[in-house]
Amino acid sequence: MKFYADLPSRRARQVAGDVLVAAWLALCTVLGRSVHALLETGAAPLRRVADVGAAIEDGMGDAGRGAGELPLLGERLRQPFDDVAASGSRLQQAGLDGAALVETLAVLVAVLVAVLLGGAVLVPWLALRLRYAVRAGAVRRLRAQPGGADLLALRALASRAPAALSTVGPAPAAAWRAGDPVVTARLAAVELGHWGVAPETADDRRDTA
Repeated sequence: MKFYADLPSRRARQVAGDVLVAAWLALCTVLGRSVHALLETGAAPLRRVADVGAAIEDGMGDAGRGAGELPLLGERLRQPFDDVAASGSRLQQAGLDGAALVETLAVLVAVLVAVLLGGAVLVPWLALRLRYAVRAGAVRRLRAQPGGADLLALRALASRAPAALSTVGPAPAAAWRAGDPVVTARLAAVELGHWGVAPETADDRRDTA
């Protein structure tokens, strides 16, 4: 399969289309990263909550240990501090879990945005490019076959617009059925030109000989 046309005008349009698709995919990537950065900012407050919880746990834990060293009432005095320290630990864990969840969602949403927007263009573009490669390849093979001009002329009569066929001459179908070699060659050229395939040259004929 050949993904680019032989004729410069058709090939230039294909290259321009490929460049535009590549630019769109790059834009989708940038947009996905921007979405990720925007959503990830939601994790910062949760991390600050985790820092507050850690500070409470450390401060109350130290105070509880200090109170526990007092004689007689040490254990009773320590218990409230330990309870508050445990609450600080739970607050810290909740903040860390929330921040991790936000960061995970930021990645997923960013990937979805990039993939969906990019795929909306990439999938149809790939389908068109593959369709061209397959059909242009079939036209090239017909061009090289004995009697291929007749088959190409028939394809042109069956598939091309009347405006394109009118350039061949009056009543091209009748002339083709009558075996007019000039009209047959012109119809074949119309079909080749539609797919951007250049007419067969002497070098091509020698290569296939």
